[in-house]
Amino acid sequence: MEFILLLFSSYIIGLITAIPIGPIQIEMAKRSISGYVKESIMVALGSTISDLIYGFIAIFGIAPFLADKEIEALFLFIGGIILIILGLYTLIYSNRYTENNIKKAKLFKIHTSFFIGLLIAITNPPIVFWWLFCFEFLKDINIMESIKTPYSIAFLLSAGVGIVSYLISMALLINKIGKILTYKTEHKINKAFGIFLIVISFYFLFKSVQTYFNFITK
Repeated sequence: MEFILLLFSSYIIGLITAIPIGPIQIEMAKRSISGYVKESIMVALGSTISDLIYGFIAIFGIAPFLADKEIEALFLFIGGIILIILGLYTLIYSNRYTENNIKKAKLFKIHTSFFIGLLIAITNPPIVFWWLFCFEFLKDINIMESIKTPYSIAFLLSAGVGIVSYLISMALLINKIGKILTYKTEHKINKAFGIFLIVISFYFLFKSVQTYFNFITK
């Protein structure tokens, strides 16, 4: 019974982890709304695998390395550059929009979509501390006795299922909405996605510079 409760709690935590809207959801949405559900799901899988990698890092105690402010600033900077590239690509693609040219978009390929999901999520090392918080929370309410047990692995896998199931549900829902939109409307939405990615990228770059200067001025 305790194990079932752990799996259920972990699944809910996974759902909560996936809910905040960010670059991953934007990358998924711009694929789903254009009818590329498989590619959207591959973004979700890439992101989930990255999140689980950080979960295992948290389990095996490498989190202090990622707590280094220089490392954090570097990850934020890399994330900002990636988002600028994706945002600009989306804007260029939307400006050349026709009903058929979406098939030519390289970033909409299945393997590329997976890599993009993995790459975006892997520039978010602070998620390690979210996993550690969740571990401690489950320990405090006596659902999990210790971090370094097979129960921790079960926690991560169940949470991973929660993350990917939410993201896939989102992809399917957006795809249904996309079917009733005109191509002109899709063009405007994709353009908005591109602008949003660039805005987020500036935030990442600002936080990177701020984190680095706070580190060197201490």
